[in-house]
Amino acid sequence: MPKFSGLFDSFDNLDQLNLEDVAFWLKRPPQMTQLENYIANRILYPQTLPLSAADMEIELAILREVIKQTFSQMDKNSNLLGENPFLNPTLRKILIPRRFLKYVPDLVKLTWAFVDIIPVKDKKEDPFTDLWIIVLTDDTDEVIGSLLLPQFSNSSAQLELNILGKAYKVVAGSLVVLPCPKERCQISYKFNQGKILGKAENSLEIFGGKLGIMIDGRKK
Repeated sequence: MPKFSGLFDSFDNLDQLNLEDVAFWLKRPPQMTQLENYIANRILYPQTLPLSAADMEIELAILREVIKQTFSQMDKNSNLLGENPFLNPTLRKILIPRRFLKYVPDLVKLTWAFVDIIPVKDKKEDPFTDLWIIVLTDDTDEVIGSLLLPQFSNSSAQLELNILGKAYKVVAGSLVVLPCPKERCQISYKFNQGKILGKAENSLEIFGGKLGIMIDGRKK
């Protein structure tokens, strides 16, 4: 008999999730008893697919928390940090198992779930943590884009960005995905108040791909 797999069958910590932490990621969280029952059903029947958009949002909220817990556990032992299956802070890579797309086919929503749990310090010692590579992992890994984490000085700050000759404006607090289908993309940027990679204005080449360039302008 074939073994059915699901989004969470590679995690063994669903029973350790804090319901309030999961609810934090939901705009309209259900009653705690409903959320508890949902997670219990995922433990018992991991192969079950979400039946509605609301169910999918709960799936993504659970995914954020189990990934965050996985990262926290590994971070307690610096020797294991490089073995994290989802984030490589040293190489600044977000690693998304390709099989997750079977259960969350929206690549953008899936990637934001990973972006949300990137640990960001209030005072950055390394400006290069403003730039991450996004990778789909499988037998053969595929780079699908890049993540930029601009440092806006205040809530009214703006970033002017040019990608492959197209101009865009990004405001503080926004989440943006911009197309960049080429393997590598030449970009230039300029802030009125802020910086990326320690500079208010610069040009550089970054990875593109089927996802493109994600920009997280929220203050973390």
